[in-house]
Parts: sequence; structure tokens; C-alpha cells
Amino acid sequence: MMSPESICAENGIDLVYFDGRGTDSKGMFNKKHKVIAIDAYLNDDEKKKRIYHELGHKDHDPTYYERNREYCEIQADRCMIHHLLKEELDLWDDVSSFNYIHFMEKYELTSLADEAMVKEEFYGLIE
Repeated sequence: MMSPESICAENGIDLVYFDGRGTDSKGMFNKKHKVIAIDAYLNDDEKKKRIYHELGHKDHDPTYYERNREYCEIQADRCMIHHLLKEELDLWDDVSSFNYIHFMEKYELTSLADEAMVKEEFYGLIE
């Protein structure tokens, strides 16, 4: 199983941590410098979620992002869900007993869009 750090390295993206106390930012991707910066004070699951989300921005052009912010954020969330599911399913011998609701609770995924993406990515990964 690949870690978020190794996936960043494989994509030529540096991963750095910053002191996010007192800021609203939990993470960011700088396309020009190919760097993902993550709040060092997040718990392990939140760091993983944030890294995978920011990886989802690697192909977004800044101008396109400005015009289509919501779409880009959904794409980044799908990337996060894909990688989290891939990690989770690697731990299962029998995926037929996988419960997507438990998965969503574990990672605090709460929206209907999250649910739809979890289901779509799950079926895409097991086929």
C-alpha cells in the first residue's frame, strides 16, 4: 500500500508541513512550485485527507480554478475519496462485507456528494 507521502513523491510533488494554528488553512497546493503544504497540527486521518485532496488539484490550471472553483473542489474531493477507499480496501480480504456508511463515518464524509462519490469510487475499484 502506498502512503500519501510516497504518492506525492511519485508525482514529483514536495510535501511540507506548516504551523496552521491561528489560520483557517489546513492545506494548499502550489502548482508552480509543485508543493503541497499541510497543517502539522492536524490528526493523522485529517492530514491524509488533506494531502489526497490537494493532490486532486495537481492538474488544475489556476485560471480554470478561479472560474470553476466548485467543480475543482469536487474533483479534489473525489481524488481524496478514491485514495482513502483504495487504502481501506487493501486491508479487506472480502470486500463484499464493506460498509460504505462506516467508511464515511470514519473519515467524517457527510454530504450527499461525498456519498455518491464513495459509492462510485468503491464500485470502480472493485470491478
